[in-house]
Amino acid sequence: MTELTMTELAKTKIAASTMPGDTPAARVLSVGIVGAGEIVSRIHLPVLSACEDIRIAYVADKNPETARSVAGSYKVAPVTVADNLDKLPQTDVVLLAVPVAARLQYYELFAKRGTSVLAEKPLAGCGTDAERICGLYPEYSLACGFQRRSYASVVMARMLVAENWFGPLRTISISEGALTTKTGADSRFYDDATSGGGGVLMDLGCHSLDVVMYITDATEAIPVKQRFVFDDGVDREIDARLTLRTAHGTCDLDYLVTWLRPAKNTIEMRFANCTVELSCRPSQDIEIHGVQNGRDVASLAMRGTGAATMYQAFYLEWTAFLDGVRSRQASKFNARSCLPTIRTVEALYRAGKRNP
Repeated sequence: MTELTMTELAKTKIAASTMPGDTPAARVLSVGIVGAGEIVSRIHLPVLSACEDIRIAYVADKNPETARSVAGSYKVAPVTVADNLDKLPQTDVVLLAVPVAARLQYYELFAKRGTSVLAEKPLAGCGTDAERICGLYPEYSLACGFQRRSYASVVMARMLVAENWFGPLRTISISEGALTTKTGADSRFYDDATSGGGGVLMDLGCHSLDVVMYITDATEAIPVKQRFVFDDGVDREIDARLTLRTAHGTCDLDYLVTWLRPAKNTIEMRFANCTVELSCRPSQDIEIHGVQNGRDVASLAMRGTGAATMYQAFYLEWTAFLDGVRSRQASKFNARSCLPTIRTVEALYRAGKRNP
């Protein structure tokens, strides 16, 4: 799929228009795109084409043919990335979608120019680098692509934890993945540990980890035990237990992410008298199960306050970030808020390589 259908676009704009908060006065922002991989051609460009008050200025890639092919589909100027990055056109905003190992020089360039950046996850390969990069930008001006924060189910789950609907949160379980050889986007990078920064954990698992960190407002997640399955240095499965530290105390997190076998693709949050379950995929609904018999007690839905599809999630991420750039107010996707997730991924890799 290379473009939004009219139905999908309409639903996306409805979801965005019903998000709470004031919309700042619009001004047209120019957007450059660095990296012309599948995530850009399949998702970001269709979504950006649906955003109002922006102008897509260029699509850049080291491969001239790739740049021309992707840019041409949207009648945008193609740019070949050369060794001298200063030749990249000046824009207000940049989508940075190149492998993590190649990003630092871009961060430094765009910070010097005063260009705001939305970086595809991961922001960086380690917490130290991520901290340094965040220090280059005002908080509103740098975002990281953890778009699952905009799922309607995640918005509701964060609310029920913050407002203590069901009492203290006792344990959480994540189970995500499938029997597959593909990552879903730019798999050539994620099969190269030196380029992509990692395998299934960096490509897929960091999303569900970030959702849990975001829902609980956790400041830290400490690996307690872990089992990694590596294939030629690339992680294919992680089964781990971590301890989450939050303002309300600690909470155990059981975590499975895999490319080697089917998984439930759910996040389960266990309270004293019930279990709340939400999908790892976009949804408006969460399910509440009784502790005694496991039967559904209720199904709660958040209508019109978050994303119910993948395209809506990316659209809401972009509109929140762009509105924040205009108003100089950090969005919930700001990169500094993602640092606990980045540190957790780094800690898991460190523990897994020490005790494979």
